[in-house]
Amino acid sequence: MKSLKVVHCANFSESKNGAVFYAIDRKISNGLIRNGHFVYDFSYREVAKSLAFFKSKKLGAKKMNLALMKVIENIKPDILLLGHSEIVFNDTLDQVKRIYPNMKIAMWWVDPFENIDHIHDRIKYLDAFFATTDPLYFDKLFKTKTSFFYIPNLCDNSIEVQKSFENKDHKYDLIFIGRDDENRREFIQKLNGLKNINYKHFGSSRDTLVLGNDFLELLFQSKMAVNYSRFNDISLYSSDRIVQLTGQGVLVFTPRIPNFEKLFTDEEVVYFDNFNDLEQKVSYYLKHEDERVKVARAGHKKAHEIFNEKVVTLHMLEKIYN
Repeated sequence: MKSLKVVHCANFSESKNGAVFYAIDRKISNGLIRNGHFVYDFSYREVAKSLAFFKSKKLGAKKMNLALMKVIENIKPDILLLGHSEIVFNDTLDQVKRIYPNMKIAMWWVDPFENIDHIHDRIKYLDAFFATTDPLYFDKLFKTKTSFFYIPNLCDNSIEVQKSFENKDHKYDLIFIGRDDENRREFIQKLNGLKNINYKHFGSSRDTLVLGNDFLELLFQSKMAVNYSRFNDISLYSSDRIVQLTGQGVLVFTPRIPNFEKLFTDEEVVYFDNFNDLEQKVSYYLKHEDERVKVARAGHKKAHEIFNEKVVTLHMLEKIYN
């Protein structure tokens, strides 16, 4: 594939000063660049806030859209790639299509499908739509169809660089990272009741939130972790936690998400059917270190070989260009 120019309009969380440098927007840009393409990162929220009084992204949305059009005019990219770009106007996308008919517009989405009205309205402008959810699930949500494609959460070979299974001095036996929200409160309460195990829950409050390199170091210091998203009944869907954990070499316990065995086999992660099953399996792998290391090593290999940033972004480009 020839070298392409891409304007990547996404969050990039610049106001967080690198605290979430492992987020998917950075990984996608990294993958595109490493595949030989030029990428211009357009941090739409930061641009909107910088152009408005009181640093309001809503008040700065109109000027941000004008700035995006100016960037496109200057660069004339082959692809406008949208991330979670809720304040990019449909009028802007319509203008791009009219002025640059050969330019591709694609979008990616990694959250559950909540608050998606803006996606409904822009589907007709998209040449491809990527999500970490089974495309069959989209049929229930969208009346207007476009080219829907699945992408896994990305691992990045320059970000997930440690191997927890090689650590000989772990700080924690088991961790869970995530907010104590209504969808999983009962499950988290059961986790917090685990006995005879060095377990800790992170991310439930500001005091337990771990970010930046400290987050990756926490994974390296943990033998095992639980992957439990807000929704665990949607085909192929998981939060990016699954690949952050496997990518750092942690042994991962995950519920039986529909069709998830297509991504990770039971030799690469440990599936559980209910909390009692999870509790028994955690106890088993704590007592059988060799088996813990074997499964964690296999999960790490899958994340880095199959779900790495170069493989996934090459897949995206192939689908965009049919």
